[in-house]
Amino acid sequence: MNRLESTIRCPVCDMTKINRLLRWNYQGVDHYFCSSQCLERFKSHPHLFVGDPQHGFSPKQKNQVVLKKRRIRLRDAISDELKADLETSLQSLMGIEALDLTDQDVYVTYDLLQASLEDIEKTIEQAEARLSKSMAVQVKRGLIHYSEECELDNLAHLTRGGGYH
Repeated sequence: MNRLESTIRCPVCDMTKINRLLRWNYQGVDHYFCSSQCLERFKSHPHLFVGDPQHGFSPKQKNQVVLKKRRIRLRDAISDELKADLETSLQSLMGIEALDLTDQDVYVTYDLLQASLEDIEKTIEQAEARLSKSMAVQVKRGLIHYSEECELDNLAHLTRGGGYH
């Protein structure tokens, strides 16, 4: 007897280990998530993860990946203890592809569909590292936050032909 097995997958990161308490109903369908990070990401931009009959598959359903590489400057040098905390915290985020910590910099490669620079900065601050506060760095980070939001909005608004507006 051939049985069709269905597995519930997180629509953001495609993990099969989901938390049934993390549920969101979108367009009459319950979606379950593996983490609060994925749930919040889905709530912010559901069309990145769920297509529709009029527009077709979403970017995530097409297995699209939007890799970003960033250098994040910290105010102080990274101690060995802080380095261990940062590595653990950042690698627990969904979408982190590569991570390198040097004297005062965090180099990170991530999938924008799963994480943003803003998410990464919040995680760094929760690990009690202090981000550089120079005016130039703050303006640059603000511009990156804005450009990432614009890129996500553009990706989330598919057109009939499957392109983007």
